Amino acid sequence: MKHSDSLLVSRRSVLAAAPLVVAGAGAALHSHEAAAAAKRSSMAGRLEPERLGQGEFQYRADRYWGRLDRQRYPVADCHGIAEDRGGRIVMLTNDTHNNLIAYAHSGEFRAAWESRFPAAHGFDIVEHAGDEQFWITDHDRQVVSVCTPDGRELRSIGLAAVAQKYPDPTRYHPTNSATLPDGQCYVSDGYGSSFVHHFDPEGRYIASFGGEGDAPEQLRTPHAVWIDNRSSKPLLLVCDRGHEMLKWFSLEGELLKIVPVPGSQPSNVAPFPGRLHDHLAVACLSGMIMILDGADRVVSCVGGEPPKYVDGKLQPLSVYNYLFAHPHDVYVDAEGALYVVQWSSNQTYPIKLELAAPSKARHSTGNTL
Repeated sequence: MKHSDSLLVSRRSVLAAAPLVVAGAGAALHSHEAAAAAKRSSMAGRLEPERLGQGEFQYRADRYWGRLDRQRYPVADCHGIAEDRGGRIVMLTNDTHNNLIAYAHSGEFRAAWESRFPAAHGFDIVEHAGDEQFWITDHDRQVVSVCTPDGRELRSIGLAAVAQKYPDPTRYHPTNSATLPDGQCYVSDGYGSSFVHHFDPEGRYIASFGGEGDAPEQLRTPHAVWIDNRSSKPLLLVCDRGHEMLKWFSLEGELLKIVPVPGSQPSNVAPFPGRLHDHLAVACLSGMIMILDGADRVVSCVGGEPPKYVDGKLQPLSVYNYLFAHPHDVYVDAEGALYVVQWSSNQTYPIKLELAAPSKARHSTGNTL
């Protein structure tokens, strides 16, 4: 596999090559997207959305929110989702026709670009030194690429940076990254050897921790990493999907806390904004979104039966819904709405879930209270 010094294609050149966004295509694009929006509205009007979740965190889904013309804007697996500084919801897919697709909050199409990431997997939008950066992890290219929003690569962290840890280079397949304000970053080798690697602001290797195994400090498919700033001291939260646990480490790699979440397969984490800033949404590959409170207790399973604790221990979670297949990432906007992208889900586009007023009537599925 080649390192990331392959030919870079800017967003401008990709868009220039796309027939719908060349000069003169604006009217056709507007007409097409207006028709798609009308179709989404019509279909949503025929369906009474299922209420998912419990307590304060109950949602109704707009399953057609992100749907586009598959011939023009195809997706394969939809792996990442975030909001840029311009208020666009940006999705990452591993379809190289358009690795990145941007939407308005309403679901209207805004832009599509990028073609360099055949195994696009991890995605984060980072503010650094006043600049907006897109961090994209490709597990087959074995690279974390740091780009400007228009596609210019600023730097990359590839196999060469961790070569000392991998006598067999085929054992490195990074899945996600997390950054500190000073530019240091952590990269999870989720599909390789289950290490988490620490790098300085220039992308130079510092240290590793974790590694595959069943000891408490070891990991099994550390699918995602996230800097947890909810307390006075930042910690690194690792989604240990293989063990179905959330594990908190110090920034030096010392294990500090484990929260078992059986039945979830935790895949990615997103914080809530505003008054719920101590709450987290966790995309679970098993088929739901977990909501954790400030004490890291599961308070709602969006797409699952209500969470149950016995003697302080969370019992195995149970999925029940007609909406999700394999949620891979989630984003929470300022209104508390969830945006969910999925892996291996029949090439479906992002789904939006809006908060619904809690109901006192209990539904037979257990999804409402």
